[in-house]
Amino acid sequence: MDGAAERPLVGLFGAFDTGELGEVALRRVLELELSRRRPDIALIPLAPFGAERPIPGDEGRPAQPLPPTANTDPLGVDALIISGDVLGDDEDWAGRYPAPGEEMADRGVSTLALTGTRGGRAAAPAVTWFAVGPVAGSAEVGGLAGKDVWARYPATQELLGGTAVQSGDPLLLGGRLFSADALRRRADLLRICGALPTGRRIVIETAPSLAASGSGEGLVDAVSAALRADPKLSAVVLRLDPTRRLGDSMIQVPGLIAERVHHLPAWVGLNDIAAAMSGSAAVVATSSAGAHLAASLGVPVAVIDTGLGDRFEAAIPVLTGDPLSAIRELLAGKHPVTIDKAIQTLDGAFAELAERLPRGAASPRGAGDADPVVSALTILQQRLVDERTALQAELSRLQSELDHLRGSPEHRIARPIREGYRRWQRRRT
Repeated sequence: MDGAAERPLVGLFGAFDTGELGEVALRRVLELELSRRRPDIALIPLAPFGAERPIPGDEGRPAQPLPPTANTDPLGVDALIISGDVLGDDEDWAGRYPAPGEEMADRGVSTLALTGTRGGRAAAPAVTWFAVGPVAGSAEVGGLAGKDVWARYPATQELLGGTAVQSGDPLLLGGRLFSADALRRRADLLRICGALPTGRRIVIETAPSLAASGSGEGLVDAVSAALRADPKLSAVVLRLDPTRRLGDSMIQVPGLIAERVHHLPAWVGLNDIAAAMSGSAAVVATSSAGAHLAASLGVPVAVIDTGLGDRFEAAIPVLTGDPLSAIRELLAGKHPVTIDKAIQTLDGAFAELAERLPRGAASPRGAGDADPVVSALTILQQRLVDERTALQAELSRLQSELDHLRGSPEHRIARPIREGYRRWQRRRT
């Protein structure tokens, strides 16, 4: 016996199964910071679907799903931490997967996130909202009044009437997840795969909010000009939600410099994103997750305001006015963002949260009963199916491009010249 049965069981509930790598990073930061402060506790990640809908980003460790509220007991944990952008109604949550709003209501997702209850009862003996923010829209948050709430963004603190404590975004501690050697080896692997260029690079994060804001065209012009001005510079385009198809990339530069624009494929995970950002000349982000992850890695970063300005760390500059001048200044500056004060606040918040967690087990065990081996096998099987589908799609895309090139006027003009040259070489030999 190792005493595991007496260890306090702490649930971590969040949107860890949406496919958003920012939420995957949040889960990993929470697990790292709490485990090193409280090695005596057992952490159980919880999400609306979890292992029922595996995603590549969970790396074979899916979260436990929420069972329907109609026939379930409390979650069986001694404490529950609700974290991330979770303050929203069932329709807000449904839009992130996507899934029917009725299915979210059946699992009691928004009720748990906004009130900490399941089936009319407390989900755990102690419920804490740590580093929480809104999903979208304007959900009613009156149920959080007077409860133990830590706000992820200053605007969330105002939304809650000033009763919440400010914690900051845990992703500003994301750099602690990766060792320098691991990032270097991952970057080497990406270069072997042809997904990451050698030499100097600028990383551009794209998101649906970029197209909606109308800033995409100006960004493309600015990136094109930066590439023309520096022949040794390359651009790497990535997105933190690879499971959601965005159609054609919003960063398509014209001319020969298009060869220096690289797009990270959809199969990349959090380690690949961090490796692409680490060591880059600069990062231009469109989401708070991308901006804060880059800042945590010590990379110069600026953001494009797509209507999420209240979610960015105040020390991170916003690209305003002429995007070209702003990107040139960002590339020339070579100075990372100073986030020491935010890190100090987060360390203090995590230390206090760890002290509040229970010291002994009291609840009946329920949430941790799933077999981790079965869950991992399910993930691997689904991933093989997804990767085979992705490979087939990539082969189809390459065949389509090859057919297009063969039918192009340039190919029709060059083909007789090339064949004539080959005949001439054969006659010479």
